Amino acid sequence: MNPNIVNHDALRVATLAQDMTSEYFAHVAAMYVARHPRAIDLSPGIEVGQNVPILRIPRRDGTDMTIWFNHFLEINQRPTTAQAFDKVWLTGALLAVGDALGEHNYFDPCPEAQMIRHLRNGIAHGNRFDFHPKVIDQKTGKLKRPANTFRYSPLQRMPIYQIDTHLQGQEVLWGWGGPDAVVDCLIMLGVHLFNVAHGTQHQ
Repeated sequence: MNPNIVNHDALRVATLAQDMTSEYFAHVAAMYVARHPRAIDLSPGIEVGQNVPILRIPRRDGTDMTIWFNHFLEINQRPTTAQAFDKVWLTGALLAVGDALGEHNYFDPCPEAQMIRHLRNGIAHGNRFDFHPKVIDQKTGKLKRPANTFRYSPLQRMPIYQIDTHLQGQEVLWGWGGPDAVVDCLIMLGVHLFNVAHGTQHQ
């Protein structure tokens, strides 16, 4: 156990946010290769008894699903495929990190964690921001807990992001922001929670 770590919960969630970011970049790299004109050169050889190159996807019972490699590779060329794949990844990342934050009360107060909280909840409610009355200050009509990246955006040379109740009902992904915005927020959350974990920053 690292004696320099003062908050192991913060370290675990920071690592998760960092892993989600790294996996997204790996996804982008894989899509770049798959969409390249020479990607077809990576087709596997045609097996005996087959007419086209196939890939085998193992099942737990020892059997395989078989797919036509060239056909499914070509799907990557469709204009909507990259966005569809991004949405699947971003949804999974926000659910995973958002739920992990929820287990630790979002390290309250932590505006960066609140960003992920509201993005995650919006994704889970039809890709629309959905602010529960309990998170809204009834006097001001604003969020009780600020959700923004004010303190890290300048340090990380990233755009400033903010979420508040004026976004109620608006689209999250592709409306409020795309992969760049979500990944930026995950990066800044990770930076902050690593600082918290090492005791160099309060929550």
